[in-house]
Amino acid sequence: MRFLEQVVAQPRSKPRERGLTMVLDRLADELDPTLDVLAPYIDIVKIGWGIPFLLEERALEKRVRALRAHDIHVSNGGTLLELAVSKGRQRRALEALVRVGFDTIELSEGVIDLPHRVQREVVEFAHSRGLRLHWEVGRKSVHHQLSLEETVARAQHALEFRPDTVIIEGRESGKGVEIYDANGAIKWDWVDHLRSSLPADRLMFETPLEIQQTEMVLRLGPDVNLGNVAVASVAALETQRDGFRGDTFGVLPPLTKTTASPAAKFIYHVLRAQGVLDQSRLMELTGLNRRTVQNALDALVAARIVRAGKDSHDLRRRIYECAPGPGER
Repeated sequence: MRFLEQVVAQPRSKPRERGLTMVLDRLADELDPTLDVLAPYIDIVKIGWGIPFLLEERALEKRVRALRAHDIHVSNGGTLLELAVSKGRQRRALEALVRVGFDTIELSEGVIDLPHRVQREVVEFAHSRGLRLHWEVGRKSVHHQLSLEETVARAQHALEFRPDTVIIEGRESGKGVEIYDANGAIKWDWVDHLRSSLPADRLMFETPLEIQQTEMVLRLGPDVNLGNVAVASVAALETQRDGFRGDTFGVLPPLTKTTASPAAKFIYHVLRAQGVLDQSRLMELTGLNRRTVQNALDALVAARIVRAGKDSHDLRRRIYECAPGPGER
C-alpha cells in the first residue's frame, strides 16, 4: 500500500480519460531506473523526434515493451512521420511502428504540410489497426508561427478525423511557440480561446517547464492534459494535480459545478491558496488585466462563491475571500 493511501486518499488510477501526463522520452537514463515508481503517474510516453531511427529494431521493441508492460501508451514523435512522408515512405514507417509495439500514432505538421490524402491514409491506418491517434497542431519554427485563428482552424480540422487527443505544440523549450511567448510565459487569451472553441477534454497542452505545469493546474484544474513533461518533473506534476504542494495546497478540486469562466476559476483558486486579497494583488498574482479580474470577481460574488468586504484598515479598499463551503461554516 502506498503512503498516499494510508494518509491522504486513493491515488488517481489508470486508465484515465483526463488529467493525462505525456512524457517526452529522449532515451535518457533517468526513465529506466524510475519506471516502476513513476509508471502510475505516466499515461503516455512519446519517443520524440526521429529517435526511433537511431535504434536497432530489437532495442526499440524492448523499450516499447517495457513501457507497455507498465500500462503506458507509447507514441512516435510527429517529426518521424513528417520525415517519412517527405520521402514517400509513410506506410513503411507506420508498419514499422506497429511491428515494434507502438500503440499510439502521432500525426503533425510542425515542419511540413501534409497533403489531405496523406492525413487520411495515416488516420485510416490508425483506426483500422485499433491504434490511438494523436494530432499535433502548431509549427516548430519560432519564425513561422500560426496565428490563433489558424491554430483553432487546424485543431477543428483535426477533430473531424476523430483523434483521441489534439496536442498544442510547445516543443521541448516551451518558448516562442503557440501558447507561449518568447520568455515561456503562457498567453492565457490563447488558452482560453482554444478551450472555448474546442472540447477541453480532447486538448493537450505541451508544458515542458514546471512553472507552466503549475500555472495550468492552478488555472484549469487537475484534469488538464499536459504533454512534453520531463521525466524529472513527473512526480512534481502529480503532487500539483493532487494538491500536495504549497502551490496547489487547498485549492483542489476545481469549481466543477459552476459555469464560471476560466479566469474566474483561476482567481478562485488563487484566493483559496492565498487568502484575503484585493483586486490589485489579484492582478499581480494572475497576470490578468483589471477588467478581466473585476468581471471574474463580480461573477464569483454573484454566485456566492466569493464574498467581498471592506478592509478595516482602509475602508476605501475592497477585499475578497472565498465563501466557506457547506462543511466549513
